[in-house]
Amino acid sequence: MDELMAQFILEARELVQAAIDDLFVLEAEPGDRVRLNSAFRAVHTLKGSTALFDLPALNSALHKAEDILGSVRSGSAGLDVQSVDAIVAILEWIERCVDDLESHGAVNPQRLEKAAGLEADLGVESQALFDAVQTQPSASIAWALSLAAQISGRATVAVHYRPHADCFFSGDDPIALVSRIPGLVHLSIEPREPWPAQARFDPFRSNLVFQALSTAPLADVETIFRMVPDQVDIVPLGTAMIPSPVEPAADETRAEAMRGLRVDPARIDALLDLVGELMIAKNGMTGLTAAAGTLPGGADIARNLAATQKTLDRIAGALYGGVLQTRMVPLDQAFRRLPRLVRDLSRRLGKPTDLVIAVDSIEADKTIVDELFEPLMHLVRNAMDHGIESAADRLAAGKSALATLALKVAAEGDHIIISLSDDGRGIDPARIRAAAIAKGMLSAERAEGLDDRAVLDLLFAAGFSTAAAVSDLSGRGVGLDAVRSDVTRLGGTVQLSSIPGLGTTTALRLPVGFAMTQLLIVSVGVERYGVPMQAVLETVRVDRHAVTPIRDSRAFVLRDATVPLLSLSGLLGLSEPALAGDMTVLILTLNEQRVGIIVDAIAERMETITRPLDGLLTGMPGVAGTTVLANGEVLLVLDIAELIG
Repeated sequence: MDELMAQFILEARELVQAAIDDLFVLEAEPGDRVRLNSAFRAVHTLKGSTALFDLPALNSALHKAEDILGSVRSGSAGLDVQSVDAIVAILEWIERCVDDLESHGAVNPQRLEKAAGLEADLGVESQALFDAVQTQPSASIAWALSLAAQISGRATVAVHYRPHADCFFSGDDPIALVSRIPGLVHLSIEPREPWPAQARFDPFRSNLVFQALSTAPLADVETIFRMVPDQVDIVPLGTAMIPSPVEPAADETRAEAMRGLRVDPARIDALLDLVGELMIAKNGMTGLTAAAGTLPGGADIARNLAATQKTLDRIAGALYGGVLQTRMVPLDQAFRRLPRLVRDLSRRLGKPTDLVIAVDSIEADKTIVDELFEPLMHLVRNAMDHGIESAADRLAAGKSALATLALKVAAEGDHIIISLSDDGRGIDPARIRAAAIAKGMLSAERAEGLDDRAVLDLLFAAGFSTAAAVSDLSGRGVGLDAVRSDVTRLGGTVQLSSIPGLGTTTALRLPVGFAMTQLLIVSVGVERYGVPMQAVLETVRVDRHAVTPIRDSRAFVLRDATVPLLSLSGLLGLSEPALAGDMTVLILTLNEQRVGIIVDAIAERMETITRPLDGLLTGMPGVAGTTVLANGEVLLVLDIAELIG
């Protein structure tokens, strides 16, 4: 893909999301001038970019959206819900067009056919409103009238042009624009702010203000500045005009934030791979150190090698941490689409709901942030469809007709806790028990023996649903099981709590980033496998006489607690050997329950980077990824939770 097109795609997505964020705030707070100017600026910048890349359908739709926002800025029109919906629809359509450009190099023709309908939804009066704004009277043109008098009144149009500081990054060239003014009879250029010291001078920021007089017709001058209407006042002399308030600071701050250093994620991933190679080479020194110690007089060499390995450990760890830091992005990026989702579901279900998001400046790995929306979407849909009552039912229960969904984020060490709470009807454990019995998941005796927390955990079972009817939102038994699967894949956990009549809270506990994996290398027969140390509580030796058969399973007692016992060979589908006199057992914690796994032997521990499976092996059950041992052997890293099922 062309480098400029790749940059356009990246910036277009940022601008679309920024504009949508602003529009949702404006819907609730129509008087927020900072958000209004920011939304206008984002749409305007995006419109200019589409013109540069010869995308006329996209440019035309954005032009109409810009006209609407321009009329709102001038005060000649208001921003109602219908206008917000129409502009957001255009922006989301733009985003899908950008996806086409990234995937296929061109926009799908069928998608382009939707442009006319999207523009029509904005209303035919938008252009007239915007044109009216461009020709409203102004009172602060004394400079123009005085200057026009000095040149014998020949000028017919005055121009006051204030380019944004970041105009170069929008494709604007102030000098080129001014040089194209027809009939130019006067031009003055002044700094907007005092010039900084040479050491602080930024050649990529504009600090100029232009004042010009022209003898050309008003329409000809307006055409020159058509792409920058928010930065210019064009005054027909003899008329009083009020220039729009200048509020560049907020826009420039947001633009500055968006213009941070951009690095292709593939380059960061490639750098991570190199760090992984360094880790493998470093791990190989363990064997060299041991071998050196067996040589005559090799003790000193072994000590030096061990010291060097410690240094490499420190450097590799710092390097890996630094690379991971470049992948950290604001967590709130994962929540940006949620207001739109809640808003649409509220209307669709007839359940007025207010979404409250409380998140500080918390960052997480880009992979986690990118993949977090999907489980959050399932949780929101589930809460809106099942948890929150209709307005009438809420009033009858003594609640406000307006429901509340609260999304809160807190940092806890190297993890983040994301909780989504609703103030709906809550979950009745008795109903869950009855549904589980009816589906044959549990016997009545077993169901009654479960505490309420364990009963709620049944909701995460694949295919489980208590919905009386299937809707296009939920009731198919697909949702919470997908949430747990997604969160587990990201290295996190899910917990559900509920109080009948008061509401439900779902808490996701996720790592901030992907740290280097500590592996325990175990053997089964002649094969070796890696088991993530984070799941291993301890290793114990168990005598075969201490093992008790329980139905089709086995268990043993560890410190007065019964622990289920499985064999790794059986989980892998290999032949299970007879129980030996003294067995090596890994004690793992899965879903807050302990389980024992029999292995033939424990070889060593190692710190490494696990690579996900790809190609034909993608999605292999029970395998989290692979790594490479110091001798070049590929090691499968197991997902014990998935193996057990």
